[in-house]
Order: sequence, then structure tokens, then C-alpha cells
Amino acid sequence: MNNLQFTIYNFKRKFLASLILSLIINFTFLIINCPARAQSLSLSITPPINEIMIIPGKTVTQTFTITNDGEDGMASIYIIPFDAQGENGNPLLDEENAITGSHPFASWFSIISPVSSFGEKFYMAGGAHQDVLVKISPPSNASEKDYYFTLLYELGNDVPGGITPTGPTNQARIGSNLLISVSKDGNPEKMFEITEFSAPKIIDSLGKLDFSVRIGNLGSYLFKSNGQITIKPWFGKAETLTLAPLNVISDSVRNIPCLKDEETISCEASYKVLVGIYKSTLEVSADGETDLQKETITTIAFPFSIIFVFIFIFAILNIIKNTKNKARNPLDNN
Repeated sequence: MNNLQFTIYNFKRKFLASLILSLIINFTFLIINCPARAQSLSLSITPPINEIMIIPGKTVTQTFTITNDGEDGMASIYIIPFDAQGENGNPLLDEENAITGSHPFASWFSIISPVSSFGEKFYMAGGAHQDVLVKISPPSNASEKDYYFTLLYELGNDVPGGITPTGPTNQARIGSNLLISVSKDGNPEKMFEITEFSAPKIIDSLGKLDFSVRIGNLGSYLFKSNGQITIKPWFGKAETLTLAPLNVISDSVRNIPCLKDEETISCEASYKVLVGIYKSTLEVSADGETDLQKETITTIAFPFSIIFVFIFIFAILNIIKNTKNKARNPLDNN
């Protein structure tokens, strides 16, 4: 075997050895890192919000439809009070005070199906739909005001017989908010205030006006914000922004965005300001039924950036001019 054949032979042997070693390492890596198949838990509920007006001493029955878009599991249903969390419409569940047999509100709620008591577990197959029927019966001596609860639906990946699948225990939760208004005449008084209506007092030209709107509920009943912002420039066409009709629950303050094409957006003018005074007026009511409350603010638009650009250009031109003069008359520098 000559030197060339020996070199080729060694190259083939090393290449094959490297290829086999690489395949072993990759195969081992796949075995180690291949995740165990975990159960997928996914739920949806309709309706997500229930606004219920009820006379004390009367009963209403609400139907909720749960869809299990994941795998089989054991489910349970609870009624939990909630309060407003922050000013963006998020509920804060008081899970320590879930409605049980000894709870002050226990007589208000009863579950008809699919089980006979809250917290009782039942089997729900993957891909199935389940109607949940709940009776709500405030007593005749219930105070006339709002009461806020969440129907909470939990699904775990435990299966009938108490056998838990291999791997970590998963749990999916979804809720439907119950906004219960107890009123004898069905026409409760709504009270509110404009907590904040603000925009920049001074703005650079070619910027956009943006607004902050916060509405406070001073009464005992929820309402939906209803109103608009009208922007009137010194000259030119006025613009109107529509407030999003969002629930403001009792004893809370809520940030109110604007609405465009059925989507909530920030309250911002669609065009850029030029120069001058802009007067913006907020008009808002509760459910479009109460008297309008109005507030007007003023913004001054001034071309700061444009003036700065002109000053900068002037300074650069002046420097160039002085440099050329010095270059033409070098003796003047001595």
C-alpha cells in the first residue's frame, strides 16, 4: 500500500468514526431532551359576563356553557366574590371567601346541573360542552345595590378513579363575572364623576394630542361609560373621539379608552397638531341616561422642534461661513 492509499484509508476510517460518534451523541440528546407528553387543558365559557337586574325575593336562572378544548379531566364549580383590582377593569377574586354552606350569601346561589353542590367534582371529556345551570335568589330583605361574583370553573388532569397521569399536575381555570344589581323598581340611580381628563398643556407641533380619561363611580350600581371627546383647533376642522362603553362598577375608578371600528384604542387625535390653541371637551354620561358632565382643557401647540432645526442649520451655516473667511484671509489670524 503506497502513501496515497494509506492516507485515503486513514481519512475514511476517521470520517466513519466521527460520523458514528455524532449519531450516538445526537440520539442520546434526543432521548434525554424529548419531553414527556403533557396533557393539554384549555377551556372557554359563554357568556363571559352576566349583568343581572333582579328584584329582592325573586329568582333568576342563568345558563353558562363550558367548552373543554383540551383533554379529559375532573371539573368543579365555585362562586367567588370579587372587587375591582386597579383601574383597568380586572377583578380581584376573594377566594378565601368562596360561597360555601356557611357563607352569608349561601342562600343566594344553588346549582341545578351538572352537579348538586358547588365544589363537587364531575368528569368532563375532552372536546365536550357542558351547560351549567345556576339559580340566583337574593332574599326579600337584601339591600338594594350591586353584588359582584365570579362563577369559577376548574378542570384538573386527574381522571375518574383518582388516577393521575404521569407528569406534573395541570389545572385550567376560567370564570364568568356575575354583576348582580338588586333593585325593587329596576331603575336604580347612577352617580359618577370625571376623576381625570388630561392632555399635555404644551405640545410640540407635528405631535399628536393624547388624553387620559378616568371615570369614578360614586353610586351603588354599575354603569357603562358613554361619551366623547371633541378637539377644536384654533383653525381647521374639529375632531371627535368616541369613548369605549365599559362597565364601571360601584365604588371604583376606571381608565376609559376610546373606541374605533369596534376596537378599544388609546384616546389620541388622528392628526398632528400645527400651531395655536387646541380646546378639548369631554362629555360623558352613565349609560347615556344621566345628565352629561363636561370638562374642557386647553393645549398650546408650538413648533419647538422646527425652530430648533432652523437654529441648528443657521449655526452650522455661520460656522462654515466663518471657516471660509478665515481660510481666505489667513493673515488676519496673526
